[in-house]
Amino acid sequence: MVTRSGEAGASLIELLVTVALVATVTALGAPLIGHARDAHSGRQAAALLTGHLRSARQHAVLSGQYTAVVFDRVTDVFGDVWGLTTCVDGDGDGVSRADITAGIDACHTPAQPMAAWIPHTVITDLTLGTARLVSFGPLGTSSSGSLVITTRRGQRFMVRVAGVTGRVRWEVA
Repeated sequence: MVTRSGEAGASLIELLVTVALVATVTALGAPLIGHARDAHSGRQAAALLTGHLRSARQHAVLSGQYTAVVFDRVTDVFGDVWGLTTCVDGDGDGVSRADITAGIDACHTPAQPMAAWIPHTVITDLTLGTARLVSFGPLGTSSSGSLVITTRRGQRFMVRVAGVTGRVRWEVA
């Protein structure tokens, strides 16, 4: 815009209107970005857990040893939550809680919560039986079950394990 003095520029009112419009668009878009980031975290956590389970299956098939992903209660920023670790059979009879406690079946690390890998995600529901583990055999079969991962905004993602085939997949719950 050209003023009476011949200098180019914008008036104060034009600048204020522009700033107000930018602030409004930003305020409207912020919740959508937060929702998208939360969904992305949930998808990452579901994919990570799926990959962890598939890796345990692959180890069992390649090594000829029963391998299990074991779920235990641990404490993190969310409080008392489910953590996971991988354990390998030490005596040829499959991975069991009794053998883990006795030190026969070796676990790689202490159980870690999902939030240790993907912030603001927790495993909220387990449908795995009383042993709370998914065991994979040397032929690729497994115990069956499902787990639910929940994000801080409440989005849920389910990871399912098919027993006969050992197939692991995830979906939006």
